[in-house]
Amino acid sequence: MSRMVRRTARCVAAGAAVAAAITGTTFSAHAAEPVLIEADEVFGGVSTFTSTIEGCEEGTVSNGRSQLGGGPRFGKFNGFKIFECSEGGGFVVRLSAAFDDTGSTGTWAIIGGTGDFEDLHGAGTVVGTPTDTGINDVYTGVLRP
Repeated sequence: MSRMVRRTARCVAAGAAVAAAITGTTFSAHAAEPVLIEADEVFGGVSTFTSTIEGCEEGTVSNGRSQLGGGPRFGKFNGFKIFECSEGGGFVVRLSAAFDDTGSTGTWAIIGGTGDFEDLHGAGTVVGTPTDTGINDVYTGVLRP
């Protein structure tokens, strides 16, 4: 993972620790857990991801059904991303993001899964940075039981 993504993961974990200290709760199998997913999406090619999800640390990601509104320089993406884990199983994310030529921002939610991830749920925000071949999307948020 990139330096920025590792720093973001530490910030998410630190924020979760502060929230736990303030509320007196700890993260367990029954509490929300911080999550970080970094997807390197290659337009017209194979897109890959890494994540902090146990059992799904890497895999491929593809577009499901989606709508793209606006023009080539700015607009809105509403649709689904299909994450397939290298070890089997996967999950589907509903994504809504606004974009322009500097990148994208939006929200996401896991709406379903397969295999070990059948009951996986979570939500958060996404920030996309353009690359020479596509976009690097960094999803941060929480997983819920």
